[in-house]
Amino acid sequence: MQEKEWDRYAINVRTNHVHIVLRASQTSASRVLHALKANATRQMREDGCWTGEQSPWSDRGSKRKLWDKGAVDAAIDYVLYGQGDDLQFDWMGGGS
Repeated sequence: MQEKEWDRYAINVRTNHVHIVLRASQTSASRVLHALKANATRQMREDGCWTGEQSPWSDRGSKRKLWDKGAVDAAIDYVLYGQGDDLQFDWMGGGS
């Protein structure tokens, strides 16, 4: 994964999905999505958060292209502020 060539603008990790806005002009959207899923799965397995053999991800995912600054700004706003209340999680106790 050539992450160094990607600019991340926003990320929001929820209990059952993830939103991310990034720019990866030299990489196809399909490759970006595949790389993000692969790296997240590897990390979850290393951390013991995912022990299943199958992938935790759906077969598809949004690969929406944002063609102008207004679209990028709207996506960032949605990812950061349009997901509802912040999730509260007690990392030491396992939940709240």
